Amino acid sequence: MPEPRRLFVVRGGGARSVSGRKPGGRAQSMKVAGRRWRGWIAGVLGVVVLGGACAAVLRRTAVAAPVGGPAPAFSLPDLQGRVRSLASLGGGDVVLRFGTLACTICDPDWAVLRRWQAAAGPGLHIAAVQERQPRAWVRQQLQGVRTGVPVLVDATGAVAARYGVQTLPSIAFIDRYGALVAVEPVITRTGIWSTATWQYYLGRLRRADAAPAPRWFHSG
Repeated sequence: MPEPRRLFVVRGGGARSVSGRKPGGRAQSMKVAGRRWRGWIAGVLGVVVLGGACAAVLRRTAVAAPVGGPAPAFSLPDLQGRVRSLASLGGGDVVLRFGTLACTICDPDWAVLRRWQAAAGPGLHIAAVQERQPRAWVRQQLQGVRTGVPVLVDATGAVAARYGVQTLPSIAFIDRYGALVAVEPVITRTGIWSTATWQYYLGRLRRADAAPAPRWFHSG
């Protein structure tokens, strides 16, 4: 396979690299470092353009957990290297946003995640799971960025595979019993998620919370 070229997506009249930043400036200063990882990331991520937005397609490497069953447990490092688990995210409802900095949709969505978390209140915990990129590199790229939610790094993509994530960005909804309510791509055939779409899935989460506990659920 020939060496992949650096990918650019035209958005709003200007070229942007797969990192979501305009060529030149900081992106240019990282050109040398980019050569080291671009071949690796291109091997595990495919990049597609939908409606002027860039999404990444993951190769499935594991059998996904079924929706309605227990959400897969995981242990992932955060940006500081502390290992976080699903249980450590605070209990209650959990939303996992699977994304990558190599995507023009996942990269600038931090303000959206902050708004969602603020609007949902303390009963729901959102975490961003960064896919298929080294923790040190993700930490460097997010320096000075106000993420507003915990950022975990799934460097191998194993957790995304267990959740059945096929495209990035995708969002997984987990209810207070630990059941996987839904795993959905943010970019669909009709466009990018709206606030109404987010509210729809929050409604499904609330209805799951109000239902009797699953048979497999053990509170103790």
